[in-house]
Amino acid sequence: MNTAEQKSVFRLGAECGLPMGCYLSVMSVASVFADRLPMLGLVVMVMLFATPLVIWYFQRRYWRESEGMAEYSAMWMLGILTMIYGALITGLVTWCVVEWGRPDFLYDQLQNAIDAYRKMPELKNNEILDVMQKAIDTNALPSTIEMVSNMFWLTAFGGSLVSAVTAAFARIGRVKY
Repeated sequence: MNTAEQKSVFRLGAECGLPMGCYLSVMSVASVFADRLPMLGLVVMVMLFATPLVIWYFQRRYWRESEGMAEYSAMWMLGILTMIYGALITGLVTWCVVEWGRPDFLYDQLQNAIDAYRKMPELKNNEILDVMQKAIDTNALPSTIEMVSNMFWLTAFGGSLVSAVTAAFARIGRVKY
């Protein structure tokens, strides 16, 4: 592909963000329901460890389309943008699922953590149990949008770090012209 036909890394990041958003949304929804269907926990773990391969695939495709002329910084930016746009889509999907599908999700998760900690003798009188119980008693749990906002920033930052590594690996090897 010659330079006139090559897409901007920003546009390509947005285009790659759609499938990444679908991928991350499946992972997010599976994690929301993993406590009810334990097999989904395994799906989440496999998808989590495969995420760098998905990012690498988009970066490698860009490397090939640019006929090996893409700079490291452009490929890193592609990964960052792909993750940011994907995280935006995932945030919307996760918010809808938690807000309407599992409105007690945060309460259930905290209660499960309290129950698990109470079963451990070394943590039975730990201060963290009191703090978690107080959060439930005073209804001080974060809202769905706060949870999704934190998830977005974690995904964007983590994606930036992973993209830095995968961009280096995407440039390895020959390009077939």
